[in-house]
Amino acid sequence: MPQASDAARLQDVLTRYVDSRDGYLQAAKLVPQQGLTESFELIAQRRDLIASRMAGLIQEQGAKPDEDGSIEAGVHRWWIRLRDKMTDQESDAILSECVRGEDELERTLQAALEDEHTLPEHREILTDAVAEVRLAKQAFESAVGH
Repeated sequence: MPQASDAARLQDVLTRYVDSRDGYLQAAKLVPQQGLTESFELIAQRRDLIASRMAGLIQEQGAKPDEDGSIEAGVHRWWIRLRDKMTDQESDAILSECVRGEDELERTLQAALEDEHTLPEHREILTDAVAEVRLAKQAFESAVGH
């Protein structure tokens, strides 16, 4: 039953995008630099659009999308808040956590692409999403320490 498997994999992607959106909204509140705040808010908006698109694809397959984030991401956001309190270089700490979150999102997207049950029309969307995540990750990695 390919569609059931595809819907389940898309649900994994949706959960990570909800986690990502929520993480960037929190990071935007923690960083003192206005430019970084705006960048995080923009990424959060894009992640919200992709999450909505994933939810729509899941619904098209007759499944009900779960648009709650993961417990793991809640812990990750708690860790970002804690690191923010522990360091004078909060922006670097937050950027490092963003890179970790992007790594996790990329792993989830790659797993969906490698799943033999992922529908061809969904592979295109997932491939575009991987490219966007990699660009964001490169930007954050180059910004750490500057």
